[in-house]
Amino acid sequence: MNNPAMLPWLGIFQEALAAEYADRPRIVTLATVDAENHPRARTVILRQIDNDGSLWITSSGKAEKNAQVRNAPMAEVVAYLPTRRDQFRLAGAAKVIGLGDDDTVREQFWQTLSDAARATFYWPTIGEPVQPGANPPAAIPATAPMPDHFEVIVIQPEVVEHLTTASIPHRRTRWRQANEWKYERINP
Repeated sequence: MNNPAMLPWLGIFQEALAAEYADRPRIVTLATVDAENHPRARTVILRQIDNDGSLWITSSGKAEKNAQVRNAPMAEVVAYLPTRRDQFRLAGAAKVIGLGDDDTVREQFWQTLSDAARATFYWPTIGEPVQPGANPPAAIPATAPMPDHFEVIVIQPEVVEHLTTASIPHRRTRWRQANEWKYERINP
């Protein structure tokens, strides 16, 4: 587990996200590796960042990314902040919290979703052809039962990089858990 006192990058990352997104959802790219060792990336909402650096994303157990994380439990999250012209890359161990793993955590995240976001977990199977006449719900209240396939992905960063393109030359820094989170200036 990361020690919050040893995470010099965490405040920088949180401040940058707050400045870019304010009260809007924090949009990031999640990269995983599929069963054929091909990279896969998709846009997700970063739901929570803990004081120990843990990154939390909600997902459907029917989504390919969940199987990919279970098969190869490493992931990278990339946040590009166009207003600031900053990019953060956070890579590390990842795991899926599914039915029976920690239902308290799942329920906590289920309750934080908007009615519209909860509705997506009641939609037809991801990646399947659309069926004529299908009418998925637009909103589901927090009192609705949490579907068994509602899952949470948590990533524990081991390497964090920050690239700012607002200056010339660009500036790139890196922190590595294996290096006790010491600040390193590296070439962009």
